[in-house]
Amino acid sequence: MAYEKLVLHPLNPRAILHDPHRLLDALRSTGLIGSSFGRDGEVHYAPGPRFRELVRFRTPAGTPGRELHVSLSETSEEPAFLGATSAPPPLCRVCRGFFHDWRSQLASWRREMHRGRWSCPRCGRATEVHELDWGHASGIARYSLDLWGVRRDEADPSPELLEVLKQVTLETWQYFYYRLSMGPASASVRSTAPSG
Repeated sequence: MAYEKLVLHPLNPRAILHDPHRLLDALRSTGLIGSSFGRDGEVHYAPGPRFRELVRFRTPAGTPGRELHVSLSETSEEPAFLGATSAPPPLCRVCRGFFHDWRSQLASWRREMHRGRWSCPRCGRATEVHELDWGHASGIARYSLDLWGVRRDEADPSPELLEVLKQVTLETWQYFYYRLSMGPASASVRSTAPSG
């Protein structure tokens, strides 16, 4: 079994969501979300009437047993890694070298209370974790908007949706694809509890 979602989050890793209700109201009036429901002790939202316009699918999202829904995570105290251990390694933005030991560096970063810079094993440049090129596979933020059931490279947020998020939060947003295969060896390395 795999949990897959399209995760949208502010580019600024320290951004906080001052008014969650205002954001949810904007997403509802724009047509991204519909009625709320409980899932695993949290509030999730059914797709709204314009979900497929605001999230541009390249393939049909009608796989039997797949449920599309949306959740908004609570703001964490510190920026958190939002990806999974199965994510590919990030790249240095200067030399494009891989951080093959990123999982151990991430563990150290978490132990050090999200302080410290990562050193590129190829060029030696020190950088903040959020400045690495995570591709569309991971991200660093204090909160996120999770679109559950969306598979990697299956859909992108539309410019309209990204603009709505920017207008309401006064932050530029980016996105990545999350996939967690549930098995004995799989585990999430997100610093906060998963949002669903």
